[in-house]
Amino acid sequence: MKRERSLSPSDLSTPPNKKILIEWSTESTTQRQETLNESNNNLKKSNGLTTSLTKKRVFGSGTKYTNNALMGSFANIISSQKSKISIFDKQASQNDEDKEENGNGDDNESGAKEEVPFGTKIQTLLQKQEVLTGEEDEITRHIVRAKLYRMDGQWKERGVGTLRLNYSKNNEKAPRLVMRADNVLKVILNIGLFNGMHVERSQEKFVKLFAFEGSKLVHLAIKVSNPNAADELYKSIMDAITSRA
Repeated sequence: MKRERSLSPSDLSTPPNKKILIEWSTESTTQRQETLNESNNNLKKSNGLTTSLTKKRVFGSGTKYTNNALMGSFANIISSQKSKISIFDKQASQNDEDKEENGNGDDNESGAKEEVPFGTKIQTLLQKQEVLTGEEDEITRHIVRAKLYRMDGQWKERGVGTLRLNYSKNNEKAPRLVMRADNVLKVILNIGLFNGMHVERSQEKFVKLFAFEGSKLVHLAIKVSNPNAADELYKSIMDAITSRA
């Protein structure tokens, strides 16, 4: 409303257009508010939107698609829903739901799992097994590390391992030389000693002999680490042969 005030002499000298400007400025705020409210009311009646111009607009409002019937119904649905989801709330993931479902199924089928203290239940994967070598009924009288050669047109190395001179405990069998390759323990020499067997002490570290492997006569050479070891091996073999005479 216009406020009435008394005119002063200075007002009488003011041009008419200035008075009009002053009167309009006092009513400008009220008129703009009324215009804004009227626009809001017209907008609500035309498209059915519940949001005012002073609030945040829904996608598509205030554009050329506002008067579209489909867009109007879409905006009504969005504006009518009140979201209660917050980014600060803990959201259940799909994995958590799956775990919960699987856990419930396991509990229903097999019941709760029993907790076993660490170290109380041990499953033994490796079991000790007895390996028979064929030397259980024999006594080893001489043992030495050696390298074995066989004559096949020329001397060819057969392997390196431990050479044993074994006697039968009940003396039913003749003494024999048994040699197994290192690591794999493969038998690379297994010959029986007999009376009249040819054995010779050759060079510094070698002992050579002729023996039967099955029905085949073979020429063998045994190399040891030093001449003293070769002398001891030669003597042990000869004693074993003469013991059967």
